[in-house]
This record gives sequence, structure tokens and C-alpha cells, in this order.
Amino acid sequence: RISVCSLGSAPGVPTSAGGSIRMIDGSDKLRCIAEFCRSSQGVPVKQAIERMRGHHDTDRRVEYFRGEKLVTTLLGEVHGSEDQNCGISQKSSRKSLAPKRPFSVGDVEEATLICAAMLREGFIHRSTRLARGQLEYADCQKWEANACYVWDYEGSKKLSHLLTGLLIVTMLAVTCFPIWPHILKVYLWYCSVTLLIIMIIFVIVRGALFLGLWILGYEFWIFPNLFDESLSVIDSFKPAYSFEHGAPGQRYYRSAMIASIAGLFVYCYNQPSDFDSFVAAQKDFVSDLYEGKLLADTSQQAKDDIDKIRRPSFEELAMEEEAEAQEREARSEIEKRHRIFSRSHEPGNAGAGTVTYAEDDEDAMLQLMDSMLDVHDE
Repeated sequence: RISVCSLGSAPGVPTSAGGSIRMIDGSDKLRCIAEFCRSSQGVPVKQAIERMRGHHDTDRRVEYFRGEKLVTTLLGEVHGSEDQNCGISQKSSRKSLAPKRPFSVGDVEEATLICAAMLREGFIHRSTRLARGQLEYADCQKWEANACYVWDYEGSKKLSHLLTGLLIVTMLAVTCFPIWPHILKVYLWYCSVTLLIIMIIFVIVRGALFLGLWILGYEFWIFPNLFDESLSVIDSFKPAYSFEHGAPGQRYYRSAMIASIAGLFVYCYNQPSDFDSFVAAQKDFVSDLYEGKLLADTSQQAKDDIDKIRRPSFEELAMEEEAEAQEREARSEIEKRHRIFSRSHEPGNAGAGTVTYAEDDEDAMLQLMDSMLDVHDE
């Protein structure tokens, strides 16, 4: 624990008869105090826009507080009574803000000295309040308990640097997803599918619980703000549940819902085959999800085969030769039939038997052309 007296004073700085320090120095030790005051257990702050006097385009968002709030925090007090000597709000019954405070302050004078030292070392600066949410940098940087002060000290940057590095690594990993190893893609796919199934089951259970209790006249929600887009991620999970009486005048709606649910159960009971088919289809769908059948990794296969030379097998070569031979045989047969058909229609050869023979040849030629097209398609 660092006491106020251990913060030290500059050489030759006088002290009072009671031993109070007139000036507080030591940036490292003041930083320890400022770190505590900037934490969630420290000085309550408000948001505002600060600008420099006589300058344009200098607006910035800052966090400010009243000077007496900082003194109260250093003293470890929350509520107080008016001190007639210093005019600073003090607490009637002292209470520690945190179980482990890195410093201890004896009285208001020592707390004021610490505040003045923080102002001098650049941890805070004084501002003038123009309107609600608007501040202006004050020319006179002198400590007064009833003035407004803006935090210049932003605290430790370790967490910020860690989160920034993590964000950069995550973005690079997502950008390089096409060159990920296949096993990592499979694991990511499994995680995504599992998360999707958990979300679907949670939504179904959440809706079923609400519907069941709504029929009885109550409204019960698990994470009622879960799908509220206006809230932050943390606030979306607050509160964990809500349970209250339903709105009056919904008796007819509840009766209609009971009738609908009863009709659904009757249908499932009388049509077991359809319901079983539905359940089987869902099981097959989940199995296909985990087996990756719904998302073929063609890019991975193309990457694996990028250096391979495509050579046909002996079976493929034999099938190609056979198909070409059948095509040549069919073409020669068509030419032969065409010559016979042409001779049958020459002048002087138009007998009855010849016409019948030509008609038979024409039918045979059409069948042969159809078979040739089938061979070509194969």
C-alpha cells in the first residue's frame, strides 16, 4: 500500500505543523493513483464534446468529472456533508470503494494536494462547461474543487494492444481462408454446423416455453433482449429471463392456439408415415451437413490436382475407339442407304415393288440415324 506521505515531496518543500505535504511529486506513484481513479471503481465520469477556444475543427469526445468527485474518490467516500473549512463535500460515514486500494488519504487537504499534482503532471486538465455536453479548454489550469476536469490519462494500453493484435490476426486468418489446410476447413465446418444446430434448438425451445406458458396466461422469455439490434452484445443477454402476467383480453387467441396445437397432434397421430418421413429427412440433412455433402470443396481438389497431367486410362481409350468405330459404321450405312434410295427414284425405276422397297429403306435409314445419334450422345 502506498500512503500519501510515501509519494514524496520535492526538496525544500515545507510541510505544515501536522505533517501534511504541500506538494505531491512522483509520476509513477501518481500513475498508480490515476489508474485506480480511471477504473470502474474510481471517479464517475460523463461524456462531452470539448473544443479549444478560438479554434475550429478541434472538437473531440472526452470524459469529464467534477473536482469534488475526484476528492471524494481519493477519500474513499460516496455521500458526504459540507465541510465548512474547505467547502468540499465529504462523507458522514466512510466506506471503502474497493477492498484493495493502492493508496490511503488522511484528510481533504492531502486529497487536494494529490489532485493538484495530477493536474500539474498532465493526468487531467481543467475545462469550462459551456452547455450540457459541451466543454471548452480553460486557460487557467488551477485546481478548484467546483470546476470540471477532463481525463488526459487513458490508462494502461496493454489490453488495447492485445485486442488490436488479435483483430489483425483474425482478419488475416479470414482473408487467407482459401489457402487453409483441408483439415482446418473441415474443423471450421463442423464448428459452424454445430453452432447452427445449437442456435436452432435454442430458438425452438425458447419459443415452445413461451407458447406453453402464454397459453396459461403468462409470458416467459429466455434472454428477452437477445434479438434486439439496438442493444450491445453484452446488453442483449440481460436479463437472463423475464416472467410476467400476459396482457388481458387474449382468451380467444389462447383458445385458437390450443385448438391449432391439438389439430397438429391429431394430424401427426393419424399420419405417422408422413411425420416419420419428415424426421428421417431431418436426420439425413444433419448427416449431410456433418459429412460436407452440401458444400463440396472443389477449390481444394483443384489445388491438389494443379500439378497433375491429365492422362486417359486404357478403358477410356478403348471406349473412345469403340464409339468412333460405331460412328464410322453408321455413317457408311447411311451413305449406302442413301445411294439405294436415290437409285430407286430414278426415271424408269418407279415400279410398285421398287417404291415399297424405297419406303422400307427410308424407314431403315431413319432408324439408323436415330441409333447414330444415340451412339453420339453416349
